Amino acid sequence: MALARPLALLLLLALPLVLALRRRAAGRGALGLPDPGAVRAAGRPSLAMRLPGLLRPLGAALAICALAGPSLAPTEPVLLGRGVDIMLAIDLSESMAAMDMRQQDRTVTRLEAVAEAAARFAAIRPGDRIGLVAFGSRAYTVIPPTTDRTVLTKALSSLEVGAAGRKTAMGDALGLAVKRLAESPGLSRVAVIFGDGRSNTGELDPQTAARTAAARGVRVFTVGVGGDEPAAFLVSHPLLGRQIVHEKAPVDAEALAAMARDGGGEFFRAEDAAGLARASAAIAALEPSDILAVPRDAIPLAPLLAGASVCLLTLWAALAATRALRLP
Repeated sequence: MALARPLALLLLLALPLVLALRRRAAGRGALGLPDPGAVRAAGRPSLAMRLPGLLRPLGAALAICALAGPSLAPTEPVLLGRGVDIMLAIDLSESMAAMDMRQQDRTVTRLEAVAEAAARFAAIRPGDRIGLVAFGSRAYTVIPPTTDRTVLTKALSSLEVGAAGRKTAMGDALGLAVKRLAESPGLSRVAVIFGDGRSNTGELDPQTAARTAAARGVRVFTVGVGGDEPAAFLVSHPLLGRQIVHEKAPVDAEALAAMARDGGGEFFRAEDAAGLARASAAIAALEPSDILAVPRDAIPLAPLLAGASVCLLTLWAALAATRALRLP
């Protein structure tokens, strides 16, 4: 909340003193009662009897608050424009459990690194509709294109390796992403594939899916996640318990590059978190959005407070002309 004239609130400190002086001055000319104890014995006045006396100070307080010029500052700007419709397709096959992604001072799995990079990518594109497809042996829609970043971030953080099977149906994932983008109203349509490129199952060939995407106006970008050296995997042994083993999980860069080429986009290699950040920034630059953030006007509260003050003081004045404020 912002105040145009905050010093006006100092008048609230003087209000009790003014009311007390007026009450004292009015009391000097009031009719004296011979037996105040008898009046007190008659019982305490009800709320209905005391309410008229509260209207004037409350109305005056609201008038002072209105004089201070309060307003509610808008929390978010208005986003104008058609925006870009984007589907992110993320690999959940076993290779995405490889712990070969350096992220600052720690090592994380490929999937964890991709989820965080995707969340950052979405954050720098406010107003664009972004959806999520996950794939392993099968592909499924996690969420359709949406501007709700809270829902998208939660969906990304809930992804788990193996949730869609142990293999990789990359062509099916791209086909599903294109289907989700078929009737999108955006300025352009984009599919971004994060994975290791080793498609080994599914009904749709990845390059065929990429050519279909291009024919339908969807631009395809691919990101090869991980390195070519043997990577660490956390496994559970029936006798030895949880332990780390090293296995090869190479990235099929040629397959991913072919998908991007046939889909009219580009291929990026990301061997660590920094590589993912560079890939996300490059894709964002290649597919600019027309979304314009326009600041909202502040919402003034002074008229509302002033109106409430007038109503209370008018009601007090009306009651003052009746027996409501007088002794019988």
